[in-house]
Amino acid sequence: MRTRTRQAISAVCAAWSLAAMAQASATCSRAMTVPLAAIGLSVSFEDDGFGGVYPTLLREMSAPTGCEFQLQRVPRARLQKMFETGQADLLIPASVSPARNQHGEFVPLVQVRASLITVGGDRALPRSLAELIAQPDFRLVVVRGFSFGPAYDSAITQLRARKRLVEEADVSGVVRALRQGLAQGTVMTASILISTLVQEAELAPLVKQLRTEALEELGWSESGVYLSRQALSEADRRTLRAAFQQQARAGRVWQLFNDFHPPGSLAGSIRPLP
Repeated sequence: MRTRTRQAISAVCAAWSLAAMAQASATCSRAMTVPLAAIGLSVSFEDDGFGGVYPTLLREMSAPTGCEFQLQRVPRARLQKMFETGQADLLIPASVSPARNQHGEFVPLVQVRASLITVGGDRALPRSLAELIAQPDFRLVVVRGFSFGPAYDSAITQLRARKRLVEEADVSGVVRALRQGLAQGTVMTASILISTLVQEAELAPLVKQLRTEALEELGWSESGVYLSRQALSEADRRTLRAAFQQQARAGRVWQLFNDFHPPGSLAGSIRPLP
């Protein structure tokens, strides 16, 4: 009996070793197309290329995975369309959503929480999306293409129908709209807005004027990367899935967020996976 037990254990260990070796030797079959749009310190554009959390993460992953990531700078409005039509292998960063699940496999990397953000003022802020929608003089400005779950998407649809929604191409456009009084607030992950402000000397002082209010319908959700079901083979998805999961488990993704963002700016908006 003991002999058979030892043999069984040895067989299981051997299987695990083979699986680990197969994963370690797995590599992408071709270069990966990764379109990116600027989003605070998560993705930024520099004179000599790309900077920020996610470009750094992809560069670090290239050698150990044997995967080449070809980064492309594109307008944010094109990202989702490229992913839906199979022109992009990865959609990163991206919050999980039912619509995106139709086109790709989601791999969580961090948890995020969107909140209502305003600049200055002393008016009482809505504590829920329902309360915000019920205030006829409250206009919201958002980044076109952002999604923070079904409740957010539904609120955006309602505000658009009531002509109380301002949609901008990027976060800088949101800041301009708030400064010009075109809207009373925005909804996004606070760290995105803060990291955009600190990159521009003219806008940096606004950080101290920001007010945030947690919204009842928007709790913590997952953000990460989508792997295309149309463009990627199962083998490539398996390789990339394992690589991204390892980076999240090892704490590297969370470390990069802390490396790039000002101390204290992540509290209440981004946290590592449990």
